[in-house]
Amino acid sequence: MTQETWLLTGGAGYIGAHIADEFIRAGKSVVIYDSLYQGLEHRIQYLRTKHNIDIPLIKADIRDYNELEGVIRTYKIDGIVHTAALKAVGESMEKPDEYFEVNLTATNELIDIAKRNNVKKFIFSSTAAVYGSPDTMDPCCEDGPKAPISPYGDSKYQAEAKVTAFINTPGNHGTSLRFFNVVGTAAPELLDNSVENLVPIVLGKLNKGAAPEIFGTDYPTKDGTCIRDYVDVRDIARAHLAAADATQPLPPALNIGTGRGASVREVIDLVLAAINKTDTQVIESPRRSGDPAFLCADINLAKSAMGFTAQYSLEASVKSLF
Repeated sequence: MTQETWLLTGGAGYIGAHIADEFIRAGKSVVIYDSLYQGLEHRIQYLRTKHNIDIPLIKADIRDYNELEGVIRTYKIDGIVHTAALKAVGESMEKPDEYFEVNLTATNELIDIAKRNNVKKFIFSSTAAVYGSPDTMDPCCEDGPKAPISPYGDSKYQAEAKVTAFINTPGNHGTSLRFFNVVGTAAPELLDNSVENLVPIVLGKLNKGAAPEIFGTDYPTKDGTCIRDYVDVRDIARAHLAAADATQPLPPALNIGTGRGASVREVIDLVLAAINKTDTQVIESPRRSGDPAFLCADINLAKSAMGFTAQYSLEASVKSLF
């Protein structure tokens, strides 16, 4: 059995570096392609030291198609995990053209390059944002309504169609993995540096001596705050490995979550408890437009299609950050 070589676009990112860690641990060879716009080189340096191997890092934009093709040929890539993307919902409203260029056009081009170079496996990192703002308290099913409310969600949803066409070609393999709210870390060196995700936002406020903020306390939920499905980044990495190793054809899209919801207030309380600051005041502000009351994953398809279920609890994810 020859060692598979996987190209990880966005592999120096928070999620990408955890996928790299998991793939290397499972005996795969990885090549990292990252512009370092949001990715951090020290994550790859950490993985090189941890696994005592050389990990190629190509610093280039996902829109540099000649560079991409050259890398795929040079390293004789067997499969691609495509995590490179712009992912700030608010920013996507201000820069829709750039979001479609990076998230949709570049994905389409990457798949065309893969086809030209006989790459048979393609796993796409998608998002629960494809579901938009559901007006129901039921978990999202993969075949349920898709109504993205941002250029970010729309660009990812449209890109899924190209991935589906690729994996429907006989001999090809892969899927689109729709992540819910990602949290946690495998190591301090791989921490999330995003300003978009709830836990880093709360920690950032606390580090500056500011109070955490809740947007909306009048939702029809148990404590009035929004409920989300928080999935550990280590589980996200495991899901990519499960998809890469699957021997049966996979459904075109799979939710990756826990199937359990936690409210914004519960998450903030967990963070405050972890740092012994339970007496910290929390600011309550009005709702933000577009925030659904409830957004959780139906996880049955990932379980039946590739035997995947999340292992980490939200408490374990929060504890991993300290």
